Amino acid sequence: MNNNSTSKTQELVGVSPGTRGLTRINSWAPQHERRKSIRLLGKVVELDEWLDWRVKWGQRVTVVSAVLGVFFHIINYSFFGGILVFLVAVVLCSVGAIIGLGTLYFKNFSLVIARRLLKEVNVVMIVFLAICNFVIDCAKPDTSFSPINGFVFLVSTNLFVFADALRKKNRMFILAVGSIYALLSFWLVCSRIFLKTEVGVILYQYGDDYVFHKRSIKRSCFIQILLFSLNGMWTMFKDKKMEMMMFATGNIYRETGTASKYVEDREHSQRMRSETAALMV
Repeated sequence: MNNNSTSKTQELVGVSPGTRGLTRINSWAPQHERRKSIRLLGKVVELDEWLDWRVKWGQRVTVVSAVLGVFFHIINYSFFGGILVFLVAVVLCSVGAIIGLGTLYFKNFSLVIARRLLKEVNVVMIVFLAICNFVIDCAKPDTSFSPINGFVFLVSTNLFVFADALRKKNRMFILAVGSIYALLSFWLVCSRIFLKTEVGVILYQYGDDYVFHKRSIKRSCFIQILLFSLNGMWTMFKDKKMEMMMFATGNIYRETGTASKYVEDREHSQRMRSETAALMV
């Protein structure tokens, strides 16, 4: 009775008794082999099969290298005045952090969101101020490592700001990297207030009345970068579901490209469609 009732049930649902085991395997296989996807600016974006592995290890390498790099940098200039051993250690840690971020960004970056970020005044100002800091370090270097430090800060700033354009990332990773970046910016400000960093260095002088000191200009740059970064961090701290973009001042949703969760931006949708098609080729 039980076998007959089972057979009738299988026939009703379109499953023959002799293919019961095969049906389970075949119905499971497509789900297992199917590529993962996410919804971004109103469109479904396919993710490659190695993305989880790259995100996992890229985030770990980035956080560990960034923590060690900031630690060595602060210790070096606070207690040793910039000795060579610690400078080399900072550069190596910075390279490790950039490699980790590069692994995280590989095939995980949306140009559509990046273009959307470049419309934000705070993003443009952060990038511009980081470029100014690099140019100042090249024009008036304290040591031979000053241009390298400025370049590392410029690259780190851009990678942090455009983390908004990452298709897949971990919220705790963003909070950790943002906290490290904010700590570094805060220390760069304090070092130009309480320490003797770049005291008396004249960046540009026009006559006797117009004198621009390197210390004060870089301090102003770092203060603005810190404030803009904290604003983005606060957005990420409140947005536990990671639905919004950190540096979009209008609280833009990542899925729709607008300030509404249910209203899509057609222009962004069209760009996302083109980008998705290019990724699937």
